[in-house]
Formats: sequence, C-alpha cells, structure tokens
Amino acid sequence: MCTNKQAAVRGFKARALVAGLLTLACLLVAAPATAQVNYAVSGNTAYVAKSSGAFGDIVIASTYSGYPVTSIAIDAFASCYFLTNVTIPNSVTSIGYLAFYNCISLTNVTLGNSVTNLGPSAFVNCGSLVSVNIPDGVTSFGDGVFSNCRSLTGVTIPDSVTSIGSLAFYDCRSLTSVAIPDSVTSIGGSAFSRSSSLTSVTIGNGVTNIGHGAFFGCTSLTNLSVDAANPAYISLDGVLFDKAQTTLITRAAARTGSYVIPGGVRSIEGGAFAYGRLTSVTIPDSVSRIGTSLYSGTFGGAFAGCSNLTNVIIGNGVTNIGYTAFFGCTSLTRVTIPASVTNIGSSAFYGCSSLTNCTFLGNAPQLIFDMEAGGAWFAWVGAGARAYYYCGTTGWGANYGGLPTVTLFAPRIATGSAGVKPGGFGFTLLPCLTNQTIVVEASANLVNWQPIWTNTLSGASADFVDPEWFHHPMRFYRARSN
Repeated sequence: MCTNKQAAVRGFKARALVAGLLTLACLLVAAPATAQVNYAVSGNTAYVAKSSGAFGDIVIASTYSGYPVTSIAIDAFASCYFLTNVTIPNSVTSIGYLAFYNCISLTNVTLGNSVTNLGPSAFVNCGSLVSVNIPDGVTSFGDGVFSNCRSLTGVTIPDSVTSIGSLAFYDCRSLTSVAIPDSVTSIGGSAFSRSSSLTSVTIGNGVTNIGHGAFFGCTSLTNLSVDAANPAYISLDGVLFDKAQTTLITRAAARTGSYVIPGGVRSIEGGAFAYGRLTSVTIPDSVSRIGTSLYSGTFGGAFAGCSNLTNVIIGNGVTNIGYTAFFGCTSLTRVTIPASVTNIGSSAFYGCSSLTNCTFLGNAPQLIFDMEAGGAWFAWVGAGARAYYYCGTTGWGANYGGLPTVTLFAPRIATGSAGVKPGGFGFTLLPCLTNQTIVVEASANLVNWQPIWTNTLSGASADFVDPEWFHHPMRFYRARSN
C-alpha cells in the first residue's frame, strides 16, 4: 500500500513521461523534411535519387557530402502521394523525366533561379498543383511537363524559354490565360489541348512552328492573337492562319455564330473548329482538304464535336474529307457532298445523330478503311438516314458506307455543252428516265426563278436555247424534273 506522497510522485513521473513523449512527437513532426530526400554522388556533383517516402513539405538541400546538388533524377518523387510543397535550391539546374509524376497532393513548387531544363512529364498528373514559380533561366518545357495538372490556374513563361513541348499543358483545366513570349520559336502538338478554361492566348513574334492540335478542345477560348511581326502566322478575328493565309489552323472555339472561310484558303487543319460553338460554316471552292489526314494516328476531326453546327456548305474544290472530320456534330441534319470529293476518311460523320440526308452530286467517293479505326463512316447517324445520289453517276449500290441509297432523277447538263449558240445562250440536257419531263428555269438574281422551257424527252438528249438571253445583262439557269 502506497502513501499519498508516493502516489503524488508517481503521478508527477507519469505526467512528465507523457509530456516528454509529446515533446518528442513534436520534434519528430518538426524534423527537417530533407531527411526524407535521398541523395547520391556522381562525379563532382550530387543529385536527388529515388525518394519514394517523401511527404509533406520538403526543402531540397543545395549540397550533399560537400558536393553541389545539381539535378533531380528520373522519377525521383514519382507517386509520392502525400508530398505537398517543394522548394528547389539555386544549385539545381535540371529536373528529370517523371521527377514528380503523380504527386497528387503537391500544391506548390518553388524553383531555384539556376534551373534551365524542365524534363518531359516532370509534373504530369500533379492534379493539386496550383502554382509554379518558373525562373528566368528555363529554356524549354519538355513534352507533357505539366500535363493533367488540372488545378494549375496560371503560368508565366519567362523570356528565356525557346520551346514548349508537345502536351506540355494538356488538360490543364484551370488555366485561364497564356502569353507566349517572343523568345519561343516552337509550340508542340496538343501543347494546350483540352485546357477547357483557357480564354486568352497571345503568341509572340518568334513562333515559327505550331504543332497539330495545339489548342484542340480549348472550349472557352475567345481571344487568339498573334504579334503582327510574326513571319509565319497571322490571326484574323480569332482565327489562326499561316502567313500566306492558305492554311486555316484553328479558330477560337468559344466564338459563336456562322463563319465564311476566306477564299484562297486551301486546307483546313485537323481540329481547326473542333468542339466549337459554330452554327454554320461556308467552305470556299479554294479548299481541297478538310482535316489533316484520311487515317487515324494523325490529328483529325476538323469539325469534330461542333454540337451547334447545323449547316455546312462544302465548296467544289474539296477532294478529301478527313478522318473524323464531322465526328459528333449532333445538330447537323443534312450535308451536300460536291462532285469534287473523291475520298472520305474513317468515322467522318460518326455520331452525327441528327443527320438524315447525305446528298452526293458526283460519283461515289472512295470510303477509306483504317486498320485501327475501321470504317464507321456514317455510324450512329439519324434514324432513317439515306445517301442520295443522282442518276448517271457511278459507283453506287444499294448501300453506301452503311446508309441505304436513293437515286435522284434530276436532269443533267452535258459536260462542255453550255455556251453562246446561234439563237442565244444554251446547253444540252440529258434525261435520267424515258419520257421524263424537264423544266428549265431562269433568274436574274438567284432568288426569283421563272420557268421558261418545258419538254418531255423520250430518252435522248435535247438542246435548249434561250433567245431572250440577249435582252438580259445577267441570267442564270437551272433544270429540274417536272
């Protein structure tokens, strides 16, 4: 049996023990985070080696065993899920491939002023990363360096940077604006793709190469401008062209309404209008190619995901409609394919769920089958969709690309027959059916049409001549079945 004095002593000792343990715990929590970082020596320098157990806030040491720490090795902190903040000293000049890959809790990185190289995918999948202090010495952003950093709200690209790698800011959904300085000469493919909050991009005068789909899926983009002194590119009302204005590269996706592509444009790049809010587009005769390629594996989808697009006028110069060109244009109800089109890429109209009328003005274009993507040229289009073609054209069967076909019996004008005749202006008409009644109409303005000639053809051709042609400063003609 203990006395009250003995009990008091024991209580004091117990409290002291608890207090000591708490103090020790606090010391453990407050211990320098550098203890979590592993270092190694190579030659005359040290580097940060694999440090799988790093967590919380860490400060990387500037020296190790008397050697300067100059680099962070490949995947040094990869998948350190509980790493929150990193301070990198001035001694470090390079950050390796996948150095902070999948550090999902990392919110802030402070880089020393000696860093010149951010390796490929260095911060990929750092979904909580809000800010990065990038020093003036950095010369390049590696491929995918900040890919999938969905919390990154802003980034300042210093004047020392000369290149931005492919996928560098892919899917940075919180990024709102980017100013690319004059020092940058190259922007990689898909560099800012799917950065859905990006509203403004300004491109300096030094950029001479922009990869495919650099701004693909930037659905909030309203301002896209290029310095007037840039020798390779020009922007006109939110549309990016090459300097000669023969290639349309992309249009700010958040721009609404209709758009008439300028005459002189010869090609529309893959993803140029993708996921935009465009309602109507007119493609001039000068354009020969819609989309980068007929095959998958290269960037396609010139108008992919334009869910507001209801009307498309395709000019008579287009020869190729590329892979996934109109993929997912869910409001598109009809499309007319001119006779100039000779090839249609895989999945060109896939998922156009309101499309019911595809009218072809010439022979059946070749349907390009892709080894990876298959065919599916008209898969998941509107119920009851049909491919309409004119009698006298070739290459048609009962089915075209998955669509039932319907023959249109409109009369045709014989090639080369139109011109000034002894009795007026005329041309030769070719019927599609025996005893087909044909009506020729005339107009001075392409709006008001009047029938001026009706004839029933037995099956042979017939010559039409308009003697009133001499009395009109301008006259247009069209022929139809009665």
